[in-house]
Parts: sequence; C-alpha cells; structure tokens
Amino acid sequence: MSANHFVLEHDHKIHIEYTVGVTPGIPSLTYSDGNSPPVSFTSVQITAEETALGTLVSVPLERSTDTGGERFGFFLPELDVPRGESGHFETVGVYERFSGPDSFPRRPSSWRSIEFRGTAQTVIVPV
Repeated sequence: MSANHFVLEHDHKIHIEYTVGVTPGIPSLTYSDGNSPPVSFTSVQITAEETALGTLVSVPLERSTDTGGERFGFFLPELDVPRGESGHFETVGVYERFSGPDSFPRRPSSWRSIEFRGTAQTVIVPV
C-alpha cells in the first residue's frame, strides 16, 4: 500500500505532519518551525504535483497580494509501507520568498533549501 501519512523533521526545529486523502475542510498538513504556533492547512490550501522526483507538496506560509510573501514546499517519495509499519526516508524542503506589486524596494524571488528526515506510514484517514 502507498504510504499516506508523513512526518518530516529538520534539526528538531521544523516539524511537518501531512496526511494524504483527508476529507476536505479537515486539516491535512501542519507546519511548525518552533518560533511560532503551528499552522494547519486543509487540502484546498495545499498544492500537490506529481513530478519525476516525487510529489512536490507546497503551501503558502505568508501571503499578501500587495507586498509578497513566502511559500514552502517539500518532495515526497513514492513509498509502499504495509499498515502497522513505518518507512524512513530523507528529502528536501524549499522556501521561496517573493515580492508583490507594492513591495519597496522590489526584489527578485529568493530560495533556500533544507534537508528533512521523514517517516512514512499507511493509515486510515478520517472521513
């Protein structure tokens, strides 16, 4: 069975929990960086795109149509994990900071990447 529940950590500071297939309206991704309260996202706020490198999952961390913001994404590998077991993997996350039309001074987008250690499981999702 394909894993559908993922927990990612970076240096015990950044923690992500993501479950695929959760009923719309129920949070399916939680992001915590240790500096502020955790932020939860529902499936309609999450972009998941299949690529040759795995699934790219991204969310808006900070958004302003006028002054720009920050997006965050990470790659998930395709893993088959029997229910009741865990699979381990390593992956990368990427932050993009971008300017909006009213940003001053206007700056080009910038990116930074981080490494994650992850655990994958196959779970029954809430309906």
